[in-house]
Amino acid sequence: MPAGPRRVRDELFGHGRGRVLAFCWLGWVFDFYDLILFAFLKVAIARDLGLEVTGPIAWIDGWTLFATAVGGFWFGRIADATGRRRALVLSILVYSAGAFGTAFAQDYWSLLAARCLTGIGVGGEWGIGHAIVAETYPERLRGRAAGILQAGTPFAMGLAAAVGCFAGPEIGWRACFLLSGLPALLVVFARAALPDAKVPKPAATGSWRELFLPPFARPSAALLALLLVHMAGFWCTYAWMPTALLKERGASPAFVGVYQLGVAAAQIAADVAFGFLADRYGRRRVFAWFCGLFTAGLLVVAWRYQTLTQDLAWFTLAMALTGFGTGTWSCFGVLFAVNYPERLRATAASGFYNVGRGAQLVTQPLMGWLAASTGTYAGALHVGAAMGALSAVLIWLVPDRRRPDEA
Repeated sequence: MPAGPRRVRDELFGHGRGRVLAFCWLGWVFDFYDLILFAFLKVAIARDLGLEVTGPIAWIDGWTLFATAVGGFWFGRIADATGRRRALVLSILVYSAGAFGTAFAQDYWSLLAARCLTGIGVGGEWGIGHAIVAETYPERLRGRAAGILQAGTPFAMGLAAAVGCFAGPEIGWRACFLLSGLPALLVVFARAALPDAKVPKPAATGSWRELFLPPFARPSAALLALLLVHMAGFWCTYAWMPTALLKERGASPAFVGVYQLGVAAAQIAADVAFGFLADRYGRRRVFAWFCGLFTAGLLVVAWRYQTLTQDLAWFTLAMALTGFGTGTWSCFGVLFAVNYPERLRATAASGFYNVGRGAQLVTQPLMGWLAASTGTYAGALHVGAAMGALSAVLIWLVPDRRRPDEA
C-alpha cells in the first residue's frame, strides 16, 4: 500500500480513533434502522391493525419524528451536562425499548406510544455521535470521519429494507421489531469503546438560551433553517417511496428490498465521497453541488414518473443516481463542530437536527393527504426537489470556519 493511503488509514483508524468511530457508527446504524424500518412494514402493520396508511399511519410517522425532537433536546443536554458516554448509552436503551414495544402494539394508541418512545431514543444518537467523533479527530480529518459516520444512514436503510422486505413476509412484522430490540446489547461495549465520560463543571455547561445569543445566534438560525428544509426534502422523498411502489405500482416486497439496497449503495458512496471532496474543495461548495444533483435528479424522475414506474428497473437506476446527491448529510456534523464549543456542541447538534425531523409532524400527514387526493406519490418528489434547491441557497448562510481552539 502506498505511503499516502497508509498514512490516511493510520490517521483515521489508529490511536484508538477507529474504535470510537466504529461504536458511534454502529449506534447510529441501529438508531436509524429502528426509525426507518417502519417505512418498510407499515403496509403490513396497517392491514393487521385495521388502519389507513395515508391517514392514521401517516400521523404515527409524523408524531414519531416529532418525538425525535424531544429526544434531541433532552439527550443533547444530558451529553453536555453529564458526559457523552452516559447519554449515548441511555439513548440506545430507549430506542431499543421502543422497537421492542412496537412488536406488541395492538391498536393505534399502543403503536403510537411505542413509536414515540423509539423516536425519543433515536433523537439522541446523531448529535452525540457526531460530537464524540468531532472531539476525537483533528480538524483536517473531521470531514472524512464525519462522512464515514454518516454513511451509516444509507447502510441502515439498506438493512431495514432487507429485514422488512425479505424477512418481514416470512416471519411477520412483529418478529422484525422484536429483533430490533437487540441493539441494546451495544451498551455492554460502550465502556471499552468510548473515552471516559468527561463531566463538566456546572459553570462550564452551556444553555439553550446561549445558542441564540452572540456569537452563536447567526450559525444557530442558519443551521436550524437549513435542517428544517433539508430534512423535509429527505423525508418527503424517501419515507413514502416503499409504500408507493407497493400500493401504486404493485411491486413485490422483494423488489422494494432490491430497490432500496440499490439506492442505499449509491448513498453510502456519496456520504464517504462527500467528506473527501469537502476537505479538498470546501464544505459549502460541495454541499451546493450535491444539492444540485439531488434536485435535478428528482425533477427528472418526477417529470417522467408515470413512464419510469412502468419499468421498475429503470426507476431504481434513476433513484440510485439521484441518491448520490444525499451525501450532503455528511456536512452537518462538521458544521456543528466548527461553530460551537464542546460545552454546547451536543446540545446544538442533537437539538437542531431533531427539530428538523420533528417538523415532519406536519409534512408526513400532508404527503399522505397529497397522495390520497391525487392518486399518485409523485407530488412528494416535487416537494423533495424544491427543498433540495432551497438547501443549496441556505448553505451559504451557515458560517464555516475553523475554530482556533480546536485545530
